[in-house]
Amino acid sequence: MRKKLSLLVIALVLCASEPCDAFWLWSPDIGKWINPKNSAKDTPEEQLTWATEFYNQKNWDRAIGEFEKLAAVFPNSRLAAEGVYYIGLCWEQKGDIAKAADAFQKLVDRYPYSDRIKDAVKHEFDIAGRFASGEKLKMLGIPALPAQEKAIELYKHIVKNAPFGTYGDQAQFKLGEVYKSQGEYQEAQKAFQAVVDDYPSSDLVGKAKYQIAYCSMEASKQAQYDERSAERAIEEFEGFKNEFPADQQALDADESIKALRNKKAMTSFDIAAFYEKQKKWESAKVYYEEVIKKYPETQFAQEARKRVNRIVRERSGEQTARPHAKKFLLW
Repeated sequence: MRKKLSLLVIALVLCASEPCDAFWLWSPDIGKWINPKNSAKDTPEEQLTWATEFYNQKNWDRAIGEFEKLAAVFPNSRLAAEGVYYIGLCWEQKGDIAKAADAFQKLVDRYPYSDRIKDAVKHEFDIAGRFASGEKLKMLGIPALPAQEKAIELYKHIVKNAPFGTYGDQAQFKLGEVYKSQGEYQEAQKAFQAVVDDYPSSDLVGKAKYQIAYCSMEASKQAQYDERSAERAIEEFEGFKNEFPADQQALDADESIKALRNKKAMTSFDIAAFYEKQKKWESAKVYYEEVIKKYPETQFAQEARKRVNRIVRERSGEQTARPHAKKFLLW
């Protein structure tokens, strides 16, 4: 009797000292004291209504807590996905779009048949775009870290889980753009090639083919000059022009081809100049003539012609001088 009276006194003290929503009550079902604030309503419909009230009041933290209860206590309810969706919206309102993205990813992963899938994917795509554009991840609530890797994660998640939805081809293309911005040209090419292969009817196919060629060109500039990448880039730009002659980027392709051919001409010219300096006339002449024959439109071709003529003159002069030298020695 004394024990029950003591518990009653404690309960009354708590009632007098705490706000109404902090009451602790004895639950005979589980044999524990519980705080009603931390318990869910009796049905998922009631819990959703309760959580939505805090959402409408813009009490984001409390709303997140109540929506989390909905998903945790009623995981098999069709309304559980609704709760997860609203958790994402709350985090967006709080300005933590990484946590918002996590919520939308959770919805897509756990509730693939939810009516909110399209909405969640759209939010994922938009958030990925913000990260790809330079928005930073937060640490302790403060924007601190570059978030392109998070953008890559989100784009891949969309492609994997909603490949043929509204954003499938766009996410795949954007994935290539992020890799390209990082200088990861090989990965970028793979991503753009996937647009061509997996979404052949997409409006982005032409742009993807241009980007494949562009990445080959940029790869040829990295570190030591890559002759094969440059040659492949020229072929890819030519293929793009032939397939999309009316595309606005066809002019860009022309300029890129000119730049690549000029680079190749310069490489051959430099090799020829090196041999000329070493007085290896035959080797120098071979490379100069390659410039003249393969890249006649470049500025290096004109100079190569001059160098070839000079080599011919010098060699003919040497051959003319040699008989006189012999006669002199004999005399």
